[in-house]
This record gives sequence, C-alpha cells and structure tokens, in this order.
Amino acid sequence: MKAMVLTGPGRPLELREVPVPHVGPNDVLVRVRACGIGLTLLKGFASGKVSAYPRIPGHEICGDVTAVGTEVQSVPVGQRVTCHYYLTCGVCRFCRDGRESLCIARGGSIGRDIDGGYAELVRLPARNVIAVPQGVDDVAAAIASDAVATPYHATHEARIRPGDSVLVIGAGGGVGVHVVQMARLRGGRVLAADITDAKLGLARDVGAAETIDARSEDIAERARALTGGRGVDAVIDMVGSAATLRASLDSLGMGGRWVLVGSQAQDGSVRPRIDLDPSALQSRAIEIHSSRYVNAAEIMRVLDLLADRRVRAVVTRTFALSEAEEAHEIIRRNAHTGRLALVMSPERN
Repeated sequence: MKAMVLTGPGRPLELREVPVPHVGPNDVLVRVRACGIGLTLLKGFASGKVSAYPRIPGHEICGDVTAVGTEVQSVPVGQRVTCHYYLTCGVCRFCRDGRESLCIARGGSIGRDIDGGYAELVRLPARNVIAVPQGVDDVAAAIASDAVATPYHATHEARIRPGDSVLVIGAGGGVGVHVVQMARLRGGRVLAADITDAKLGLARDVGAAETIDARSEDIAERARALTGGRGVDAVIDMVGSAATLRASLDSLGMGGRWVLVGSQAQDGSVRPRIDLDPSALQSRAIEIHSSRYVNAAEIMRVLDLLADRRVRAVVTRTFALSEAEEAHEIIRRNAHTGRLALVMSPERN
C-alpha cells in the first residue's frame, strides 16, 4: 500500500510502498477515505514526541472497516468509522469517569506512537473507532474527531450560556472556525479575533457577530469596547502565545472564564509566560481552564450535530495523499483558513 512516511525528526514526508498492517485480535483494519491535516500534526513533529521512526502520521481519520481481529465483536466489516486520537486504557479512574483524555495509563496517540491515516490502510484498536452516521461526508467525519469535537469540549469548559459574550482568539483557523460555531450553538455572541482578512471573513461567515483585527487593534481593548466596557464572559484562546495569553486575561469581565486550547510548539524555543496577580484574579472571580482533547461520547455527539446540519465542518482545501507536504507548508506559513484534509478516494454521503 502507499503511505506518506516520516523517516526522522525534521525530515519531509516520503511517499513509500509499505506493507499492509497486521491486524491483531483487538484491532480493525480501515481503508482510509480522508484524513484531516492540522497544526497538531506539525507540533508533534517539532516536539520530538514521535516515539519511533519510520512513522505514518495522521489522526483525523475516516474510512471503511475492511477486516477485524478475532476478538472484535462490536465493529462490523463495512462500517464507516472515525476514531478517538488517544490510546487510552479504558480502566483507570479518568477513563471510567468519561474523561479519557486524562488517562493515566495512556499508550500514546495515533500517528505518533502507532501509524496513522496518511496511508491507504490503517490498523486501529477497535476500542478507538466510532461509527459515522449517514449524512456526514467523509472529510467532515474525519475532522469531526478533533477539529470539530475539540471546540465542542472547549465551549463546554467555558460554560457558555445564551447571551454570553465570547471572545475567540484564532477564530479563522482549522479549529477556531468550529469554536465560533459551537459558541453560537450554545447561544453566545462571538467576537472573533485573527490576523488576516480571509480568516476574519470566514469567522464572520460562520456566525461571529464582531471581528477584531489583531494586526491593527488591541484585542483586549476592542473586546471591552464591544461589550460596553464590561469585558467578555468567556475567552477561548486557540493560539497560546504570550500576547494572546495577556489579551485573554485582560479581555475578561467579572466572573469571566478563560479556556486555553492552543499552545506554542515545543521546539526548544522559550515557552510563553505572563505574570498573574492572584489578588486581581480573586477580586474579579476569574476562572482559568485548559481544554485537553475530548472523550469518545463527545465525538459521537459532534457527528450527530453534523448529520443534523446544526454545525458544518469547514474544510477549505483538500489534497491527494502525495501532496501532504504541500499542505504542511501552507500550515507552517499560516496561509490557510479553516481545515485542510487529504482525500484518498471519492467522497460519499
């Protein structure tokens, strides 16, 4: 089979012929139809967290199950599936509590510790796959597992209620554009901040009430002006730079909730830091949250939202398998809006 293979740290992917994966007793073999492309992939390359080389990346996968292991009873051959990104144990206190992303015995993740979806076929643990309902196309189903589900989780962490003002920083990117939609779905009035006209325009197209051009406007100052000086009820930061961390905190009103989703790549550079005044946090009753991926049930709910057309998956460009490096370079230059994806074969509904 064909696959795009990462042969070592910092190296470009290579299109190679590789063996079809062996299916273990608790695994399924999936013929990949589409695979999402996002910054998480590139951060993984930069951080050195890939456990071994050669490695086939890609964790936002949609495809058809073509074979199952001898112990697999719940996943039929022919089922169209997506997958949960983390390799969780299923039995620790966090997994049992429906908080799989905090699994204390986690075995890594798809595309870093086992081969992923930049291939014609991928072997996945049966416990990780999730059925895709009718009415969700292949590309939407692929990115649902992260780029759409992560915003679902983050907006839940932010406890957005009808009428809340919500600042989304990085609102036009592949995940941020779905945060805008999820915040709107929960009844929030979204203020979208980003750095290009195209990204701001896309955020507006999917429901942002106001946009903030971070190239020329002070994010916090503008957010306060747009809320009558009160400050926003919630901030979801998709970037995680020192500037956006500061802007997030300074944008919040009394009792505001700050949810951090984005972070800078761990590539050896200085990590962003800001000073926090505990007295100021306490007097304003500010809450600080982080959002770490999702649980499997949230992916199922997001797939239902897509099937019901209550949110839409925003994929602005697709690529052939062999064009993965071209897509990566576009992301490195931040020259894209929405999500990008690989498509292995014609889509179906």
